[in-house]
Amino acid sequence: MMTRQPQVDVLIQPFCLRFSLQEDEIVYHVAGSADMQLDRMELLMGIDPAAQPIFDCNLGFLPVATTVLIRGERTIVVDPGNHHLAAYGLLGRALGRFGLTPADVDLVIATHSHHDHLASLTPFAGKALILGEGEIDYARQVYGAAQMDAHLGQMESVTEVPAATALPVEPEITVVTTPGHTPGHISVLVETGDERIAISGDTTMTRTEFEEGRFSHWYDQEQLAQLTASLERLRSWQPTLVMPGHDRAFRPREE
Repeated sequence: MMTRQPQVDVLIQPFCLRFSLQEDEIVYHVAGSADMQLDRMELLMGIDPAAQPIFDCNLGFLPVATTVLIRGERTIVVDPGNHHLAAYGLLGRALGRFGLTPADVDLVIATHSHHDHLASLTPFAGKALILGEGEIDYARQVYGAAQMDAHLGQMESVTEVPAATALPVEPEITVVTTPGHTPGHISVLVETGDERIAISGDTTMTRTEFEEGRFSHWYDQEQLAQLTASLERLRSWQPTLVMPGHDRAFRPREE
């Protein structure tokens, strides 16, 4: 019996809004460049990343991460995204473009547990979920145990990928651990026959990060060391197409 080559498509393209509080008004900030959206805008807002903590500097995030559909032996959604994608029916509408509904999805993979990648689990209640080892404990610390446990309690099963390992999901689909952005971050590698695709999550949020190895100024030294090692692991796989967490898919430059 021949193995079905997986097909990979972007369900929802990434975008990001920043916002701040000016007196009693929320002011939104937007830019066309992913690098400007994610890192450079703080300077325009009068924020000094070296002196101010990220969660107490009048900087708000409303990000939409890259959501990916893989159709192989099973139907897989990678990074279902922020809560508003489920709350307003956007995930169902995105799947409908491919003739699917959330009920047709067999498996959800979350590259990590930040809300912009994981919070829209509700449409996939009763399905299987794959996360990296350590992400559940990390998310409990960030968001609180009650909230995280409620998210995960919807799922039929939760599989954690052990650190420093690779988990074959299907013959041509492998989940690899790529820590740094979060302790248990994972990425998804897919061979389609024509393409070698790396769904990187926030191991590389933008094309610039992948190609130049320059990461956000919000990371500490331990995170930067882990990210650098994880990026090299992704590069060594020599993907022909990279789907980053917060930028459009791109083809790496040939060296």
